Amino acid sequence: MSVVELFHDRLAMTVILFFVVAGLWGLIEFARGGQLGGTIAGMLIVGQVLIIIQGGLGMVLFVFDERPDDIVHLLYGFTAVLVLPFVWSYVRDKAPRQGLLLYSLVSLFIVGLAIRGMTTGG
Repeated sequence: MSVVELFHDRLAMTVILFFVVAGLWGLIEFARGGQLGGTIAGMLIVGQVLIIIQGGLGMVLFVFDERPDDIVHLLYGFTAVLVLPFVWSYVRDKAPRQGLLLYSLVSLFIVGLAIRGMTTGG
């Protein structure tokens, strides 16, 4: 296993754990009557950076002929990169409380994407 492949593999687990925490924390804050604030927004930015790094490592592997077993693996990666900016474009004019709920649910959706990505990556 190459160093890039090792980092790509380990970062996938990091993304899963990171977004489980972000999603559950957001849902707990929502249940307590909270709204989107700087701490959770900062977590989402850090999470997006992790996803972009993960995708960059994946593209390096792809270029150097270490392709995933199933090409749908790429679809999960591209979706994970695009989903948070898409939600941001939708909720930027909405109430911060509604934004918190949507970001929390999307964080858990990213967990699902990462898990499916791991199962199709080989």
